[in-house]
Amino acid sequence: MQSKKNSNGHYNATESRELLRMIKLYEDMEYVLKSTPLAFKLEEKYDNMLKFCNGFLQESGGSEIPDDLPKFNIIEYDPIFYMSEIITVPSISKDNNFELKMIGEGSYAKVFRYRDEFYNKYFVLKRAKNDLNDKELERFKREFDVMNELKSPYVLEVHRYDEEKNEYYMEYADETLKKFIERNNSTLTINRRRGIAMQIFKGFSYIHSKGYLHRDISFTNVLLQHYENDLTIVKISDFGLVKMKQSDLTSFGSEIKGSLNDSNLQIVGFGNYNMEYETFALTRLIYYVMTGRYNLENIKNQKVKDFVLKGISSNLDERYHSVAEMQQAFEVAFPMKNWDFLQ
Repeated sequence: MQSKKNSNGHYNATESRELLRMIKLYEDMEYVLKSTPLAFKLEEKYDNMLKFCNGFLQESGGSEIPDDLPKFNIIEYDPIFYMSEIITVPSISKDNNFELKMIGEGSYAKVFRYRDEFYNKYFVLKRAKNDLNDKELERFKREFDVMNELKSPYVLEVHRYDEEKNEYYMEYADETLKKFIERNNSTLTINRRRGIAMQIFKGFSYIHSKGYLHRDISFTNVLLQHYENDLTIVKISDFGLVKMKQSDLTSFGSEIKGSLNDSNLQIVGFGNYNMEYETFALTRLIYYVMTGRYNLENIKNQKVKDFVLKGISSNLDERYHSVAEMQQAFEVAFPMKNWDFLQ
Protein backbone atom coordinates (compact mmCIF):
# COMPACT_ATOMS: atom_id res chain seq x y z
CA MET A 1 0.00 0.00 0.00
CA GLN A 2 2.87 2.37 0.81
CA SER A 3 4.46 1.77 -2.61
CA LYS A 4 1.08 2.31 -4.33
CA LYS A 5 0.73 5.63 -2.55
CA ASN A 6 4.11 6.72 -3.87
CA SER A 7 3.19 5.72 -7.48
CA ASN A 8 -0.41 6.15 -8.71
CA GLY A 9 -2.15 6.48 -5.28
CA HIS A 10 -4.61 3.70 -6.14
CA TYR A 11 -5.11 0.46 -4.18
CA ASN A 12 -6.50 -2.28 -6.43
CA ALA A 13 -10.03 -3.64 -5.94
CA THR A 14 -8.96 -7.22 -5.14
CA GLU A 15 -6.48 -6.13 -2.49
CA SER A 16 -9.02 -3.65 -1.06
CA ARG A 17 -11.68 -6.34 -0.65
CA GLU A 18 -9.19 -8.78 0.88
CA LEU A 19 -7.96 -6.24 3.43
CA LEU A 20 -11.55 -5.28 4.30
CA ARG A 21 -12.34 -8.96 4.83
CA MET A 22 -9.35 -9.35 7.16
CA ILE A 23 -10.31 -6.22 9.13
CA LYS A 24 -13.88 -7.52 9.51
CA LEU A 25 -12.61 -10.91 10.68
CA TYR A 26 -10.33 -9.26 13.23
CA GLU A 27 -13.11 -7.03 14.60
CA ASP A 28 -15.56 -9.95 14.84
CA MET A 29 -13.10 -12.18 16.65
CA GLU A 30 -12.14 -9.45 19.09
CA TYR A 31 -15.81 -8.77 19.90
CA VAL A 32 -16.85 -12.41 20.29
CA LEU A 33 -13.88 -13.40 22.44
CA LYS A 34 -13.60 -10.27 24.60
CA SER A 35 -15.43 -11.80 27.60
CA THR A 36 -13.81 -15.22 27.39
CA PRO A 37 -10.46 -16.69 28.47
CA LEU A 38 -9.40 -16.30 24.80
CA ALA A 39 -9.75 -12.52 24.78
CA PHE A 40 -6.89 -10.87 22.91
CA LYS A 41 -5.52 -7.52 21.81
CA LEU A 42 -3.66 -6.40 18.70
CA GLU A 43 -0.53 -4.30 19.03
CA GLU A 44 -1.72 -0.68 19.20
CA LYS A 45 0.16 0.52 16.11
CA TYR A 46 -1.41 -2.20 13.98
CA ASP A 47 -4.83 -1.59 15.46
CA ASN A 48 -4.64 2.12 14.63
CA MET A 49 -3.55 1.42 11.06
CA LEU A 50 -6.42 -1.03 10.47
CA LYS A 51 -8.90 1.55 11.74
CA PHE A 52 -7.38 4.14 9.41
CA CYS A 53 -7.58 1.82 6.39
CA ASN A 54 -11.15 0.85 7.22
CA GLY A 55 -12.07 4.49 6.71
CA PHE A 56 -11.11 4.71 3.03
CA LEU A 57 -11.14 1.16 1.58
CA GLN A 58 -13.88 0.40 -0.95
CA GLU A 59 -15.51 -2.94 -1.87
CA SER A 60 -15.36 -2.31 -5.64
CA GLY A 61 -13.45 -0.16 -8.07
CA GLY A 62 -10.37 -0.02 -5.90
CA SER A 63 -9.57 2.57 -3.27
CA GLU A 64 -7.92 5.97 -3.45
CA ILE A 65 -5.11 6.09 -0.91
CA PRO A 66 -5.27 9.33 1.12
CA ASP A 67 -2.26 11.60 1.22
CA ASP A 68 -2.10 11.41 5.02
CA LEU A 69 -1.56 7.64 5.11
CA PRO A 70 0.91 7.28 7.99
CA LYS A 71 4.24 5.63 7.46
CA PHE A 72 4.27 2.13 8.90
CA ASN A 73 7.16 -0.09 9.95
CA ILE A 74 6.34 -3.79 10.12
CA ILE A 75 7.21 -5.59 13.34
CA GLU A 76 9.13 -8.63 12.14
CA TYR A 77 10.26 -10.59 15.21
CA ASP A 78 7.97 -9.64 18.09
CA PRO A 79 4.37 -10.82 18.55
CA ILE A 80 1.62 -8.39 17.54
CA PHE A 81 -1.21 -10.35 19.21
CA TYR A 82 -1.31 -10.89 22.96
CA MET A 83 -3.82 -12.37 25.38
CA SER A 84 -5.84 -9.98 27.54
CA GLU A 85 -5.70 -10.27 31.33
CA ILE A 86 -9.26 -10.94 32.54
CA ILE A 87 -10.97 -12.17 35.66
CA THR A 88 -14.17 -14.11 35.99
CA VAL A 89 -16.31 -12.95 38.94
CA PRO A 90 -19.45 -14.57 40.31
CA SER A 91 -22.66 -13.33 38.72
CA ILE A 92 -24.67 -10.95 40.91
CA SER A 93 -27.79 -12.69 39.62
CA LYS A 94 -26.79 -15.96 41.24
CA ASP A 95 -28.29 -16.46 44.69
CA ASN A 96 -25.97 -17.74 47.38
CA ASN A 97 -27.28 -18.96 50.70
CA PHE A 98 -25.27 -18.28 53.83
CA GLU A 99 -26.20 -19.10 57.39
CA LEU A 100 -27.10 -16.05 59.47
CA LYS A 101 -26.20 -15.68 63.13
CA MET A 102 -27.93 -12.91 65.07
CA ILE A 103 -25.36 -10.79 66.91
CA GLY A 104 -27.51 -7.85 67.99
CA GLU A 105 -30.96 -6.33 68.16
CA GLY A 106 -32.19 -2.78 68.62
CA SER A 107 -35.45 -0.87 68.50
CA TYR A 108 -35.60 -0.80 64.73
CA ALA A 109 -33.55 -3.70 63.44
CA LYS A 110 -31.88 -7.04 63.97
CA VAL A 111 -28.21 -7.50 63.14
CA PHE A 112 -26.79 -10.73 61.71
CA ARG A 113 -23.33 -11.99 60.83
CA TYR A 114 -22.55 -14.36 57.98
CA ARG A 115 -19.45 -15.67 56.27
CA ASP A 116 -19.24 -15.14 52.53
CA GLU A 117 -17.65 -18.24 51.02
CA PHE A 118 -16.35 -16.46 47.91
CA TYR A 119 -14.62 -13.58 49.75
CA ASN A 120 -13.81 -15.87 52.69
CA LYS A 121 -14.64 -13.20 55.24
CA TYR A 122 -17.46 -12.08 57.51
CA PHE A 123 -20.08 -9.48 56.62
CA VAL A 124 -22.99 -8.02 58.56
CA LEU A 125 -26.63 -7.86 57.54
CA LYS A 126 -28.84 -5.28 59.25
CA ARG A 127 -32.56 -5.99 58.76
CA ALA A 128 -35.41 -3.66 59.67
CA LYS A 129 -38.09 -5.15 61.88
CA ASN A 130 -41.42 -5.99 60.26
CA ASP A 131 -43.53 -3.74 62.50
CA LEU A 132 -41.83 -0.43 61.65
CA ASN A 133 -44.04 2.40 60.43
CA ASP A 134 -43.20 4.52 57.37
CA LYS A 135 -41.35 7.14 59.40
CA GLU A 136 -39.22 4.51 61.13
CA LEU A 137 -38.44 2.81 57.81
CA GLU A 138 -37.39 6.17 56.41
CA ARG A 139 -35.05 6.64 59.36
CA PHE A 140 -33.62 3.14 58.80
CA LYS A 141 -32.96 3.89 55.12
CA ARG A 142 -31.42 7.27 55.94
CA GLU A 143 -29.01 5.57 58.32
CA PHE A 144 -27.70 3.62 55.35
CA ASP A 145 -27.64 6.70 53.11
CA VAL A 146 -25.61 8.70 55.62
CA MET A 147 -23.11 5.89 56.23
CA ASN A 148 -22.84 5.34 52.49
CA GLU A 149 -22.05 9.03 52.05
CA LEU A 150 -19.35 9.07 54.72
CA LYS A 151 -16.01 7.87 53.36
CA SER A 152 -13.66 7.45 56.29
CA PRO A 153 -11.64 4.53 57.65
CA TYR A 154 -13.17 5.37 61.05
CA VAL A 155 -16.79 4.94 59.92
CA LEU A 156 -18.18 1.45 59.40
CA GLU A 157 -18.53 0.85 55.65
CA VAL A 158 -21.91 -0.12 54.18
CA HIS A 159 -22.25 -1.92 50.84
CA ARG A 160 -25.76 -2.31 49.44
CA TYR A 161 -29.37 -1.61 50.41
CA ASP A 162 -32.15 -4.06 49.51
CA GLU A 163 -35.32 -1.99 48.96
CA GLU A 164 -37.62 -5.02 48.89
CA LYS A 165 -36.40 -6.57 52.14
CA ASN A 166 -35.45 -3.32 53.93
CA GLU A 167 -32.01 -4.56 54.87
CA TYR A 168 -28.45 -3.64 54.06
CA TYR A 169 -24.98 -5.15 54.08
CA MET A 170 -21.90 -3.74 55.78
CA GLU A 171 -18.41 -4.63 56.89
CA TYR A 172 -17.87 -6.70 60.00
CA ALA A 173 -15.83 -5.45 62.96
CA ASP A 174 -14.26 -7.70 65.57
CA GLU A 175 -15.82 -6.31 68.73
CA THR A 176 -17.25 -3.32 70.58
CA LEU A 177 -15.07 -0.83 72.41
CA LYS A 178 -16.77 -1.92 75.64
CA LYS A 179 -15.78 -5.57 75.29
CA PHE A 180 -12.24 -4.67 74.33
CA ILE A 181 -11.69 -2.34 77.30
CA GLU A 182 -13.27 -4.75 79.77
CA ARG A 183 -11.06 -7.60 78.56
CA ASN A 184 -7.78 -5.65 78.35
CA ASN A 185 -8.09 -2.74 80.79
CA SER A 186 -5.37 -3.94 83.15
CA THR A 187 -2.81 -4.42 80.37
CA LEU A 188 -3.55 -1.63 77.89
CA THR A 189 -0.61 0.71 77.33
CA ILE A 190 -0.93 4.48 77.20
CA ASN A 191 0.05 4.42 73.52
CA ARG A 192 -2.71 1.97 72.68
CA ARG A 193 -5.31 4.02 74.58
CA ARG A 194 -4.20 7.27 72.97
CA GLY A 195 -4.23 5.67 69.54
CA ILE A 196 -7.87 4.65 69.97
CA ALA A 197 -8.79 8.08 71.38
CA MET A 198 -7.11 9.91 68.49
CA GLN A 199 -9.00 7.80 65.96
CA ILE A 200 -12.26 8.62 67.73
CA PHE A 201 -11.41 12.32 67.49
CA LYS A 202 -10.62 11.98 63.78
CA GLY A 203 -13.79 10.01 63.09
CA PHE A 204 -16.14 12.44 64.80
CA SER A 205 -14.33 15.46 63.43
CA TYR A 206 -14.94 14.07 59.95
CA ILE A 207 -18.62 13.31 60.69
CA HIS A 208 -19.15 16.85 61.97
CA SER A 209 -17.36 18.33 58.93
CA LYS A 210 -20.05 16.71 56.77
CA GLY A 211 -22.79 18.46 58.75
CA TYR A 212 -23.94 15.55 60.92
CA LEU A 213 -24.25 14.91 64.64
CA HIS A 214 -24.23 11.25 65.68
CA ARG A 215 -26.44 11.64 68.79
CA ASP A 216 -26.13 7.99 69.85
CA ILE A 217 -22.55 7.79 71.15
CA SER A 218 -22.01 4.80 73.42
CA PHE A 219 -19.42 2.24 74.44
CA THR A 220 -21.05 -0.30 72.11
CA ASN A 221 -21.58 1.93 69.05
CA VAL A 222 -17.84 2.35 68.64
CA LEU A 223 -16.46 -0.86 67.13
CA LEU A 224 -12.90 -2.05 66.72
CA GLN A 225 -11.16 -3.95 63.95
CA HIS A 226 -7.92 -5.67 65.00
CA TYR A 227 -4.92 -6.46 62.84
CA GLU A 228 -1.48 -7.93 63.46
CA ASN A 229 1.16 -6.15 65.56
CA ASP A 230 -1.46 -4.70 67.92
CA LEU A 231 -2.93 -2.45 65.24
CA THR A 232 -6.53 -1.48 66.02
CA ILE A 233 -8.84 0.62 63.83
CA VAL A 234 -11.88 2.41 65.23
CA LYS A 235 -15.18 1.94 63.37
CA ILE A 236 -18.02 4.30 64.34
CA SER A 237 -21.39 2.66 63.75
CA ASP A 238 -25.15 2.98 64.42
CA PHE A 239 -26.25 6.21 62.76
CA GLY A 240 -29.96 5.59 63.35
CA LEU A 241 -30.33 8.76 65.42
CA VAL A 242 -28.06 10.93 63.27
CA LYS A 243 -29.07 14.58 63.07
CA MET A 244 -28.98 15.48 59.42
CA LYS A 245 -28.52 18.82 57.73
CA GLN A 246 -32.24 18.99 57.00
CA SER A 247 -34.57 16.53 58.69
CA ASP A 248 -37.94 16.47 60.39
CA LEU A 249 -37.55 12.96 61.78
CA THR A 250 -36.97 14.07 65.36
CA SER A 251 -39.88 15.31 67.45
CA PHE A 252 -39.59 17.34 70.65
CA GLY A 253 -40.51 14.42 72.85
CA SER A 254 -38.28 11.81 71.25
CA GLU A 255 -36.79 9.27 73.63
CA ILE A 256 -33.16 9.87 74.57
CA LYS A 257 -31.51 6.59 73.59
CA GLY A 258 -27.78 7.38 73.54
CA SER A 259 -26.36 5.77 76.68
CA LEU A 260 -23.81 8.56 77.21
CA ASN A 261 -26.15 11.45 76.44
CA ASP A 262 -26.84 14.29 78.85
CA SER A 263 -29.96 13.41 80.84
CA ASN A 264 -30.96 17.08 80.62
CA LEU A 265 -32.07 16.35 77.05
CA GLN A 266 -35.15 14.78 78.59
CA ILE A 267 -36.17 18.29 79.60
CA VAL A 268 -35.00 20.43 76.69
CA GLY A 269 -36.01 17.86 74.05
CA PHE A 270 -33.92 15.71 71.73
CA GLY A 271 -34.70 18.05 68.84
CA ASN A 272 -32.49 20.66 70.55
CA TYR A 273 -29.45 18.39 70.48
CA ASN A 274 -26.40 20.37 69.31
CA MET A 275 -22.60 20.17 69.29
CA GLU A 276 -22.32 20.79 73.03
CA TYR A 277 -24.43 17.69 73.72
CA GLU A 278 -22.28 15.71 71.28
CA THR A 279 -19.06 16.71 73.06
CA PHE A 280 -20.72 15.84 76.40
CA ALA A 281 -21.06 12.23 75.25
CA LEU A 282 -17.61 12.29 73.65
CA THR A 283 -16.07 13.43 76.94
CA ARG A 284 -17.47 10.42 78.73
CA LEU A 285 -16.37 8.12 75.89
CA ILE A 286 -12.79 9.41 75.83
CA TYR A 287 -12.51 9.23 79.62
CA TYR A 288 -13.60 5.59 79.44
CA VAL A 289 -11.00 4.82 76.76
CA MET A 290 -8.20 6.39 78.78
CA THR A 291 -9.12 4.96 82.20
CA GLY A 292 -11.56 2.10 81.73
CA ARG A 293 -13.87 3.76 84.25
CA TYR A 294 -17.57 4.52 83.87
CA ASN A 295 -17.86 6.57 87.04
CA LEU A 296 -16.87 10.23 86.76
CA GLU A 297 -16.66 10.76 90.51
CA ASN A 298 -13.50 10.85 92.63
CA ILE A 299 -11.11 11.75 89.81
CA LYS A 300 -7.81 12.40 91.57
CA ASN A 301 -5.74 13.86 88.73
CA GLN A 302 -6.65 17.56 88.52
CA LYS A 303 -5.92 17.94 84.79
CA VAL A 304 -8.11 14.94 83.96
CA LYS A 305 -10.78 16.29 86.30
CA ASP A 306 -10.69 19.66 84.53
CA PHE A 307 -10.97 17.93 81.16
CA VAL A 308 -14.05 15.98 82.26
CA LEU A 309 -15.78 18.80 84.16
CA LYS A 310 -15.57 21.14 81.19
CA GLY A 311 -17.02 18.51 78.87
CA ILE A 312 -20.00 17.72 81.12
CA SER A 313 -20.61 21.20 82.51
CA SER A 314 -24.27 22.03 83.22
CA ASN A 315 -23.62 25.31 81.39
CA LEU A 316 -23.54 24.57 77.66
CA ASP A 317 -21.50 27.69 76.99
CA GLU A 318 -18.67 26.24 79.09
CA ARG A 319 -18.54 22.91 77.23
CA TYR A 320 -16.33 22.03 74.27
CA HIS A 321 -17.72 23.61 71.11
CA SER A 322 -15.82 21.36 68.70
CA VAL A 323 -13.76 18.19 68.54
CA ALA A 324 -10.67 20.28 67.84
CA GLU A 325 -11.11 22.23 71.09
CA MET A 326 -11.69 19.01 72.97
CA GLN A 327 -8.59 17.41 71.51
CA GLN A 328 -6.43 20.32 72.65
CA ALA A 329 -7.69 19.84 76.22
CA PHE A 330 -7.09 16.09 75.86
CA GLU A 331 -3.38 16.66 75.16
CA VAL A 332 -3.09 18.56 78.43
CA ALA A 333 -5.03 16.02 80.49
CA PHE A 334 -3.49 12.87 79.01
CA PRO A 335 0.09 13.64 77.96
CA MET A 336 2.20 10.91 76.41
CA LYS A 337 4.73 10.63 79.24
CA ASN A 338 2.44 10.94 82.23
CA TRP A 339 0.77 7.88 83.69
CA ASP A 340 -0.60 9.63 86.80
CA PHE A 341 -4.10 9.89 85.36
CA LEU A 342 -4.45 6.10 85.64
CA GLN A 343 -3.98 6.27 89.39
